[in-house]
Amino acid sequence: MTLDRVSVAGETGRLSVLRTTGDRPGTPLVLLHPINSAAVVWTDVAQRLGRPVVAPDLRGHGRSGQVGPFTVEEGYVVDVLAVLDGLGLDRVHLAGGSLGGTISVALAALRPERVLSVTAFGSTLGTRVPAEAIEEMVTELEAKGTAGYFADLVPQIVGPAYRSSAAIGDLMAEAVGTRPEAVIARILRGAFGADIRHLVGKVAAAGVPVLAVAGTEDPTCPVAMSRELAEATGGTAMTLPGVGHLPMLEEPARVADILRDHLAKAEGAAA
Repeated sequence: MTLDRVSVAGETGRLSVLRTTGDRPGTPLVLLHPINSAAVVWTDVAQRLGRPVVAPDLRGHGRSGQVGPFTVEEGYVVDVLAVLDGLGLDRVHLAGGSLGGTISVALAALRPERVLSVTAFGSTLGTRVPAEAIEEMVTELEAKGTAGYFADLVPQIVGPAYRSSAAIGDLMAEAVGTRPEAVIARILRGAFGADIRHLVGKVAAAGVPVLAVAGTEDPTCPVAMSRELAEATGGTAMTLPGVGHLPMLEEPARVADILRDHLAKAEGAAA
């Protein structure tokens, strides 16, 4: 399976999108990356799935435009809908890592007719990180610069077995890119200040099946936060022993298996 890159018009600029090539059966799966990464983090997973896959670079990330707002409802949900409309996709499965999972749940709440299922990896309804702590992150970012900040961060958020992985470090360096610190600071404030608890009742009411997956070694979104997401949406919780915050890079084969199973169940229930 190969991936090509296309561009669609977004509300605040062009959105760059990776997608599988060829005529593949099944409802498309849209993969949403964690903040301050890019669609390329899903490449290995996408190549293991035998269905159409679409993975956008959200605004402020990858090859997409860098104009905000960098918030869930006013920014990223709008981006995903633009990708669906631009590619002519009426109804899709959504899966996301970290904030990508939060965005997926928000979209399922706001436009349930467009979403067949949601799978969230290391995601939360809201971190409730104090504003002061977010500003400490921004101060560290400004001191270290983009490359240095994330080079130090990545080994801290993956599982112990993956902390010295050169492959993960190199791919995340590519995904992070060389964006200005000012853009990343706005993204950090938007992401860690996000809270979608006011939306989740709509997901449960609409009956969109949600699977919330958390690594047992994830310091950013602990298992308890993932379980809260599952319970609030009427979904199911799952844990991945030894895995941290980037399961799509740490255990792509396992992530592909989880997606394959959850999507099949959702499609069977909808038939």
